Amino acid sequence: MYYFDLVAFPLYFRGYGEYMVEKVGDVWTWYDSITNITKAVLPVQEHLNYPIGRQTWDIKDPVCGQESGKRQLTLSPCTAGEFTCTDGTCISFARRCDLKFDCGDKTDESFCDIVNFPGDYRSKLPPRPVSDLSLPISVNVSMDTINIDTTTMLISVSYNLRMTWFDNRLTYNNLKALTRLNTVSLDQVEQLWRPNVGFINTDDIQHTVVDQGAVTTIIREHPHFVRDLSNPYEVEVYRGDTNPVSTTRKYSTVFTCNFDLVLYPFDIQTCSMQLQIQSASSEYLIFNSNDSYAQYLGQKFLIEYGIGLIDLQVDNAMQYSEMKVRIELIRRYGYAMLNIYIPSLTLLIISYVTLFFRPTIFEVRVMTALTALLVLATLFTQVSTSLPKTSYFKMVDIWLLFCIVLIFFIIIFHTIIDFHVDYSNTGAPLSSKGWVGTSQRSSGSNIVKVTPVGGNTKSGDEDMNNLSINFLKVRFDAKFYINLSKLTMFLVFFVFNITYWGTLAVGSGLVYYY
Repeated sequence: MYYFDLVAFPLYFRGYGEYMVEKVGDVWTWYDSITNITKAVLPVQEHLNYPIGRQTWDIKDPVCGQESGKRQLTLSPCTAGEFTCTDGTCISFARRCDLKFDCGDKTDESFCDIVNFPGDYRSKLPPRPVSDLSLPISVNVSMDTINIDTTTMLISVSYNLRMTWFDNRLTYNNLKALTRLNTVSLDQVEQLWRPNVGFINTDDIQHTVVDQGAVTTIIREHPHFVRDLSNPYEVEVYRGDTNPVSTTRKYSTVFTCNFDLVLYPFDIQTCSMQLQIQSASSEYLIFNSNDSYAQYLGQKFLIEYGIGLIDLQVDNAMQYSEMKVRIELIRRYGYAMLNIYIPSLTLLIISYVTLFFRPTIFEVRVMTALTALLVLATLFTQVSTSLPKTSYFKMVDIWLLFCIVLIFFIIIFHTIIDFHVDYSNTGAPLSSKGWVGTSQRSSGSNIVKVTPVGGNTKSGDEDMNNLSINFLKVRFDAKFYINLSKLTMFLVFFVFNITYWGTLAVGSGLVYYY
């Protein structure tokens, strides 16, 4: 009924059925050759020798459910797969609505609305699948930048959020294989139903928005279509239940994150972006865990952290479906090593070296250790102010407190050593057998006690008591305490470091490999 042959003499168009188009006087007449009833007329124009193309006809007799009046009708010389320009020329249908003019009259970029809304469409009601199950919504998160503030425990993320769903109530016109050419106009987007997803772990109430910054497209996943011959612009109609709607928008959101700083500065934090569908409960809308994913496209190494694993978890068992994008953050401990551990270790070594100073210079030994202690206390205060206030000890606190306590005990040992140093003869040398006491010295002469050979001036018990007293004097003199302090401080430092770094080697960023 809609194919015509061109007959040259006389000039007219003959249909396969009863219809004919013929020039009668100064008008083109479309009539029924059997009943001889005129269906429509088209006035002849100077620039139009043939009624070819998209023209405005005046319908005289109701046809195809159309009442009398002016209607646009297309008489096309084009073949299947071609689009008819208004002037009757033909172009490939793939070049229709491709954001550049291909027709001479530029009509190939007219009437490019993609979405067809049925009369009973309601934008506030979510689509219902034929199976009457919950509608799955796919969410893709592509993060560009991540900024972390440890002090305030906040993570700022700049990302593109893409949501995809099917709406079986709609049909679409002229979908292209290239998705960006299937962009829905903002006027039609405002008529669409769109899922509302809220960002849960934020300081204020935030959710997805569809504005001029959002791009809504139709993805052609199924190539099947039907031609709508009732439309003068020759559209190819695609189904809505096989070709999804997708909306993408860039967001910059500040999420809260509970940092566990026990292992600081070798800690591994796990922060999350919590999303929740707020348009309807999980009986109607759920997250599609199979087609959803999260990825990070920015620099892997940030100023303070390195980006570890990125994963996505979906919980559709709750009243409102929730999704959690987890971001693993591994702290880069180079700054802490250079500004905390190495300086504190240096101060600790300096304090330990004071145990090798001459015992007689008590002021130098103590002042050196006290200075190191004061510097460590200042360093401890600076580190504490740069981190959140916590009720628990962090590993850096344990390290600095250990250094402070160790230096404190070094000062205690200096005091004990000084108590056992004899200052009655200043400058007395330290022999290989111990300090030479001045009680056995006199001015210019030595006192030597002579005992007769074989003589026994004291009883055996008295000799044993004297030996015990002499043994105690030799054991607990200044040299003994010096050696004891050196050995004790070294062993304490060695045992602590084995325990400290061994603890960090398990479950911390100290041995994390990217």
